Amino acid sequence: MVAARADALKRAVIANLGLLFMVVIWGAMFPALERILRSWDVFSATAGRHTLAVIALLIVLSMRERAIPVQRGMPWVRLLLLGFFGMTVTALLTTLSVQLSSGASAAIASATNPITSAITARLLHRVPLIPGIVVGSVLSTAGGLIAILGDDNAAMELRGGELLLILANVLWTWYSMMAQRWLAGYSQLHISALTALTGLIGLYAVIAAVGVTGMADFHVDLSPEPVLLMMFAGGISIAIGNSLWHFGVSRVGVTIAAMYSNLIPVVAVAISFWAGTRPTAAQLVGAAVIIAGVLYAQMMALRRQSAQAAAVEA
Repeated sequence: MVAARADALKRAVIANLGLLFMVVIWGAMFPALERILRSWDVFSATAGRHTLAVIALLIVLSMRERAIPVQRGMPWVRLLLLGFFGMTVTALLTTLSVQLSSGASAAIASATNPITSAITARLLHRVPLIPGIVVGSVLSTAGGLIAILGDDNAAMELRGGELLLILANVLWTWYSMMAQRWLAGYSQLHISALTALTGLIGLYAVIAAVGVTGMADFHVDLSPEPVLLMMFAGGISIAIGNSLWHFGVSRVGVTIAAMYSNLIPVVAVAISFWAGTRPTAAQLVGAAVIIAGVLYAQMMALRRQSAQAAAVEA
Protein backbone atom coordinates (compact mmCIF):
# COMPACT_ATOMS: atom_id res chain seq x y z
CA MET A 1 0.00 0.00 0.00
CA VAL A 2 2.85 2.37 0.89
CA ALA A 3 4.59 1.57 -2.39
CA ALA A 4 1.38 2.16 -4.34
CA ARG A 5 0.87 5.53 -2.63
CA ALA A 6 4.48 6.54 -3.35
CA ASP A 7 4.09 5.56 -7.00
CA ALA A 8 0.83 7.52 -7.30
CA LEU A 9 2.49 10.56 -5.72
CA LYS A 10 5.45 10.31 -8.11
CA ARG A 11 3.15 10.11 -11.12
CA ALA A 12 1.16 13.09 -9.86
CA VAL A 13 4.31 15.18 -9.36
CA ILE A 14 5.59 14.40 -12.87
CA ALA A 15 2.17 15.17 -14.37
CA ASN A 16 1.97 18.47 -12.50
CA LEU A 17 5.43 19.55 -13.64
CA GLY A 18 4.45 18.78 -17.22
CA LEU A 19 1.23 20.77 -16.87
CA LEU A 20 3.10 23.71 -15.38
CA PHE A 21 5.45 23.80 -18.37
CA MET A 22 2.42 23.48 -20.66
CA VAL A 23 0.83 26.52 -19.03
CA VAL A 24 3.98 28.58 -19.60
CA ILE A 25 4.08 27.96 -23.34
CA TRP A 26 0.29 28.13 -23.73
CA GLY A 27 0.22 31.39 -21.80
CA ALA A 28 2.90 32.90 -24.00
CA MET A 29 0.91 31.84 -27.06
CA PHE A 30 -1.90 34.37 -26.47
CA PRO A 31 0.22 37.53 -26.78
CA ALA A 32 2.12 35.92 -29.67
CA LEU A 33 -1.14 35.16 -31.48
CA GLU A 34 -2.45 38.67 -30.82
CA ARG A 35 0.66 40.08 -32.49
CA ILE A 36 0.39 37.67 -35.45
CA LEU A 37 -3.22 38.73 -36.08
CA ARG A 38 -2.10 42.30 -36.71
CA SER A 39 -0.80 41.21 -40.11
CA TRP A 40 -2.36 37.76 -40.71
CA ASP A 41 -6.02 36.86 -41.18
CA VAL A 42 -7.70 34.40 -38.81
CA PHE A 43 -7.71 31.44 -41.21
CA SER A 44 -4.11 31.84 -42.38
CA ALA A 45 -2.85 32.33 -38.82
CA THR A 46 -4.67 29.22 -37.62
CA ALA A 47 -3.53 27.11 -40.58
CA GLY A 48 0.05 28.36 -40.32
CA ARG A 49 0.58 27.49 -36.68
CA HIS A 50 -1.18 24.14 -36.96
CA THR A 51 0.78 23.17 -40.08
CA LEU A 52 4.04 23.83 -38.23
CA ALA A 53 2.76 21.87 -35.24
CA VAL A 54 1.84 18.81 -37.34
CA ILE A 55 5.21 18.85 -39.10
CA ALA A 56 7.03 19.01 -35.76
CA LEU A 57 4.91 16.25 -34.18
CA LEU A 58 5.22 13.87 -37.15
CA ILE A 59 8.99 14.35 -37.34
CA VAL A 60 9.44 13.61 -33.63
CA LEU A 61 7.04 10.65 -33.78
CA SER A 62 8.75 9.20 -36.86
CA MET A 63 12.17 9.48 -35.21
CA ARG A 64 10.84 7.85 -32.06
CA GLU A 65 9.17 4.92 -33.83
CA ARG A 66 11.69 4.74 -36.68
CA ALA A 67 8.79 4.30 -39.08
CA ILE A 68 6.02 6.30 -40.72
CA PRO A 69 3.47 6.80 -37.89
CA VAL A 70 0.43 6.90 -40.22
CA GLN A 71 -0.92 3.43 -41.08
CA ARG A 72 -4.05 1.94 -42.68
CA GLY A 73 -5.37 0.02 -39.68
CA MET A 74 -5.89 3.06 -37.49
CA PRO A 75 -9.37 4.15 -36.27
CA TRP A 76 -9.68 6.89 -38.88
CA VAL A 77 -13.35 7.71 -38.27
CA ARG A 78 -12.65 8.43 -34.62
CA LEU A 79 -9.47 10.29 -35.49
CA LEU A 80 -11.33 12.49 -37.96
CA LEU A 81 -14.03 13.28 -35.38
CA LEU A 82 -11.48 14.08 -32.69
CA GLY A 83 -9.39 16.12 -35.09
CA PHE A 84 -12.26 18.17 -36.48
CA PHE A 85 -14.10 19.04 -33.27
CA GLY A 86 -11.12 18.94 -30.93
CA MET A 87 -8.55 20.66 -33.13
CA THR A 88 -10.12 22.34 -36.19
CA VAL A 89 -13.12 23.96 -34.52
CA THR A 90 -11.39 24.80 -31.22
CA ALA A 91 -8.42 26.32 -33.04
CA LEU A 92 -10.62 28.58 -35.15
CA LEU A 93 -12.71 29.58 -32.13
CA THR A 94 -9.58 30.41 -30.14
CA THR A 95 -8.12 32.55 -32.91
CA LEU A 96 -11.43 34.31 -33.46
CA SER A 97 -11.74 34.92 -29.74
CA VAL A 98 -8.37 36.69 -29.62
CA GLN A 99 -9.20 38.73 -32.73
CA LEU A 100 -12.65 39.78 -31.51
CA SER A 101 -11.46 40.58 -28.00
CA SER A 102 -7.80 40.62 -26.99
CA GLY A 103 -5.18 38.33 -25.47
CA ALA A 104 -5.96 39.69 -21.99
CA SER A 105 -9.73 39.33 -22.18
CA ALA A 106 -9.35 35.84 -23.69
CA ALA A 107 -7.41 35.01 -20.53
CA ILE A 108 -10.42 36.23 -18.52
CA ALA A 109 -12.60 33.72 -20.36
CA SER A 110 -10.06 30.94 -19.69
CA ALA A 111 -10.68 31.47 -15.96
CA THR A 112 -13.98 29.61 -16.38
CA ASN A 113 -12.24 26.49 -17.72
CA PRO A 114 -12.30 24.40 -14.51
CA ILE A 115 -16.03 24.95 -14.02
CA THR A 116 -16.98 24.31 -17.66
CA SER A 117 -14.69 21.25 -17.79
CA ALA A 118 -16.20 19.76 -14.63
CA ILE A 119 -19.76 20.36 -15.85
CA THR A 120 -18.99 19.02 -19.35
CA ALA A 121 -17.34 15.89 -17.93
CA ARG A 122 -20.34 15.34 -15.67
CA LEU A 123 -22.98 15.81 -18.38
CA LEU A 124 -21.26 13.83 -21.13
CA HIS A 125 -19.55 11.03 -19.23
CA ARG A 126 -21.07 11.08 -15.73
CA VAL A 127 -17.75 11.92 -14.10
CA PRO A 128 -18.62 12.39 -10.40
CA LEU A 129 -18.32 15.90 -8.98
CA ILE A 130 -16.58 14.92 -5.77
CA PRO A 131 -16.19 17.67 -3.13
CA GLY A 132 -12.46 18.11 -3.74
CA ILE A 133 -13.01 18.74 -7.44
CA VAL A 134 -15.84 21.19 -6.81
CA VAL A 135 -13.93 23.22 -4.21
CA GLY A 136 -10.72 23.14 -6.26
CA SER A 137 -12.54 24.27 -9.42
CA VAL A 138 -14.22 27.14 -7.59
CA LEU A 139 -10.93 28.26 -6.05
CA SER A 140 -8.98 28.10 -9.31
CA THR A 141 -11.73 29.93 -11.21
CA ALA A 142 -11.87 32.62 -8.53
CA GLY A 143 -8.09 32.95 -8.62
CA GLY A 144 -8.07 33.38 -12.38
CA LEU A 145 -10.70 36.12 -12.18
CA ILE A 146 -8.83 37.86 -9.36
CA ALA A 147 -5.57 37.77 -11.33
CA ILE A 148 -7.14 39.40 -14.37
CA LEU A 149 -9.93 41.56 -13.00
CA GLY A 150 -7.62 42.99 -10.36
CA ASP A 151 -6.63 45.40 -13.12
CA ASP A 152 -9.55 47.73 -13.80
CA ASN A 153 -8.34 48.33 -17.37
CA ALA A 154 -8.45 44.61 -18.16
CA ALA A 155 -12.07 44.41 -17.06
CA MET A 156 -12.99 47.03 -19.64
CA GLU A 157 -11.62 44.92 -22.50
CA LEU A 158 -14.48 42.41 -22.59
CA ARG A 159 -15.91 42.55 -26.13
CA GLY A 160 -17.88 39.36 -26.68
CA GLY A 161 -15.23 37.16 -28.26
CA GLU A 162 -14.68 35.57 -24.85
CA LEU A 163 -17.82 33.45 -25.33
CA LEU A 164 -16.14 31.72 -28.26
CA LEU A 165 -13.27 30.66 -26.00
CA ILE A 166 -15.71 29.18 -23.49
CA LEU A 167 -17.35 27.18 -26.30
CA ALA A 168 -13.90 26.08 -27.47
CA ASN A 169 -13.14 24.82 -23.97
CA VAL A 170 -16.31 22.70 -23.88
CA LEU A 171 -15.27 21.05 -27.16
CA TRP A 172 -11.68 20.67 -25.93
CA THR A 173 -12.90 18.89 -22.78
CA TRP A 174 -14.93 16.44 -24.89
CA TYR A 175 -11.93 15.89 -27.15
CA SER A 176 -9.53 15.37 -24.23
CA MET A 177 -11.71 12.74 -22.59
CA MET A 178 -12.66 10.88 -25.75
CA ALA A 179 -9.07 10.81 -27.03
CA GLN A 180 -8.04 8.86 -23.92
CA ARG A 181 -10.97 6.45 -24.36
CA TRP A 182 -11.03 6.00 -28.13
CA LEU A 183 -7.25 5.89 -28.54
CA ALA A 184 -6.36 3.81 -25.51
CA GLY A 185 -3.08 2.02 -26.13
CA TYR A 186 -1.57 4.84 -28.17
CA SER A 187 1.15 7.00 -26.64
CA GLN A 188 0.29 10.60 -25.70
CA LEU A 189 2.66 11.81 -28.43
CA HIS A 190 0.87 9.59 -30.93
CA ILE A 191 -2.53 10.92 -29.85
CA SER A 192 -1.31 14.51 -30.22
CA ALA A 193 0.22 13.92 -33.65
CA LEU A 194 -2.63 11.93 -35.20
CA THR A 195 -5.43 14.21 -33.97
CA ALA A 196 -3.43 17.27 -35.00
CA LEU A 197 -3.01 15.74 -38.47
CA THR A 198 -6.71 14.99 -38.94
CA GLY A 199 -7.53 18.38 -37.45
CA LEU A 200 -5.29 20.04 -40.01
CA ILE A 201 -7.06 18.17 -42.82
CA GLY A 202 -10.38 19.50 -41.51
CA LEU A 203 -8.92 22.99 -41.21
CA TYR A 204 -7.75 22.96 -44.83
CA ALA A 205 -11.24 21.83 -45.89
CA VAL A 206 -12.85 24.73 -43.99
CA ILE A 207 -10.39 27.23 -45.48
CA ALA A 208 -11.02 25.87 -48.99
CA ALA A 209 -14.78 26.26 -48.50
CA VAL A 210 -14.35 29.79 -47.14
CA GLY A 211 -12.04 30.68 -50.03
CA VAL A 212 -14.43 29.40 -52.68
CA THR A 213 -17.34 31.38 -51.23
CA GLY A 214 -15.21 34.51 -50.90
CA MET A 215 -16.12 34.94 -47.23
CA ALA A 216 -12.55 35.70 -46.13
CA ASP A 217 -9.77 38.04 -47.15
CA PHE A 218 -6.57 36.01 -46.88
CA HIS A 219 -3.37 37.90 -46.08
CA VAL A 220 -0.05 36.87 -44.57
CA ASP A 221 3.09 38.68 -43.46
CA LEU A 222 6.37 36.84 -43.99
CA SER A 223 8.56 39.40 -42.24
CA PRO A 224 10.87 37.96 -39.52
CA GLU A 225 8.86 38.85 -36.40
CA PRO A 226 5.48 37.26 -37.28
CA VAL A 227 7.22 34.25 -38.81
CA LEU A 228 9.22 33.63 -35.63
CA LEU A 229 6.09 34.10 -33.53
CA MET A 230 4.26 31.66 -35.82
CA MET A 231 7.01 29.08 -35.32
CA PHE A 232 6.65 29.45 -31.56
CA ALA A 233 2.83 29.34 -31.64
CA GLY A 234 2.87 26.20 -33.79
CA GLY A 235 6.03 24.20 -33.27
CA ILE A 236 6.26 24.82 -29.53
CA SER A 237 2.91 25.97 -28.15
CA ILE A 238 0.75 23.44 -29.99
CA ALA A 239 3.16 20.55 -30.61
CA ILE A 240 4.78 20.44 -27.17
CA GLY A 241 1.88 21.97 -25.25
CA ASN A 242 -0.73 19.53 -26.56
CA SER A 243 1.50 16.54 -25.86
CA LEU A 244 2.00 17.70 -22.27
CA TRP A 245 -1.76 18.28 -21.94
CA HIS A 246 -2.62 14.71 -22.95
CA PHE A 247 0.17 13.44 -20.67
CA GLY A 248 -1.33 15.34 -17.74
CA VAL A 249 -4.94 14.37 -18.51
CA SER A 250 -4.00 10.68 -18.67
CA ARG A 251 -2.64 10.92 -15.11
CA VAL A 252 -4.67 13.48 -13.16
CA GLY A 253 -7.88 13.73 -15.22
CA VAL A 254 -9.27 16.47 -17.43
CA THR A 255 -10.95 18.45 -14.62
CA ILE A 256 -7.79 18.90 -12.55
CA ALA A 257 -5.69 19.53 -15.66
CA ALA A 258 -8.14 22.27 -16.70
CA MET A 259 -7.46 24.11 -13.45
CA TYR A 260 -3.97 24.85 -14.70
CA SER A 261 -5.40 26.97 -17.51
CA ASN A 262 -6.07 29.63 -14.90
CA LEU A 263 -2.33 30.09 -14.51
CA ILE A 264 -2.27 31.51 -18.05
CA PRO A 265 -2.96 35.03 -16.74
CA VAL A 266 -0.11 34.56 -14.28
CA VAL A 267 2.21 33.71 -17.17
CA ALA A 268 1.14 36.93 -18.85
CA VAL A 269 1.96 38.78 -15.62
CA ALA A 270 5.38 37.13 -15.50
CA ILE A 271 6.06 38.14 -19.10
CA SER A 272 5.04 41.69 -18.25
CA PHE A 273 7.30 41.64 -15.19
CA TRP A 274 10.21 40.49 -17.35
CA ALA A 275 9.44 43.41 -19.66
CA GLY A 276 9.56 45.82 -16.72
CA THR A 277 5.96 45.90 -15.48
CA ARG A 278 5.40 45.07 -11.81
CA PRO A 279 2.58 42.61 -11.00
CA THR A 280 -0.29 43.94 -8.90
CA ALA A 281 -1.22 42.59 -5.49
CA ALA A 282 -4.44 41.17 -6.95
CA GLN A 283 -2.47 39.23 -9.58
CA LEU A 284 -0.18 37.71 -6.96
CA VAL A 285 -3.13 36.81 -4.75
CA GLY A 286 -4.94 35.29 -7.73
CA ALA A 287 -1.92 33.12 -8.56
CA ALA A 288 -1.77 31.85 -4.99
CA VAL A 289 -5.51 31.02 -4.98
CA ILE A 290 -5.19 29.12 -8.29
CA ILE A 291 -2.31 27.00 -7.01
CA ALA A 292 -4.20 26.36 -3.75
CA GLY A 293 -7.24 25.14 -5.70
CA VAL A 294 -5.17 22.79 -7.88
CA LEU A 295 -3.28 21.33 -4.91
CA TYR A 296 -6.43 20.94 -2.81
CA ALA A 297 -8.26 19.02 -5.53
CA GLN A 298 -5.37 16.64 -6.05
CA MET A 299 -4.77 16.10 -2.34
CA MET A 300 -8.44 15.16 -1.91
CA ALA A 301 -8.23 12.86 -4.95
CA LEU A 302 -5.14 11.08 -3.58
CA ARG A 303 -6.77 10.75 -0.14
CA ARG A 304 -9.88 9.25 -1.76
CA GLN A 305 -7.78 6.76 -3.74
CA SER A 306 -5.91 5.74 -0.58
CA ALA A 307 -9.17 5.20 1.30
CA GLN A 308 -10.55 3.07 -1.54
CA ALA A 309 -7.36 1.00 -1.65
CA ALA A 310 -7.47 0.47 2.11
CA ALA A 311 -11.11 -0.63 1.89
CA VAL A 312 -10.28 -3.16 -0.81
CA GLU A 313 -7.40 -4.62 1.21
CA ALA A 314 -9.59 -4.83 4.30
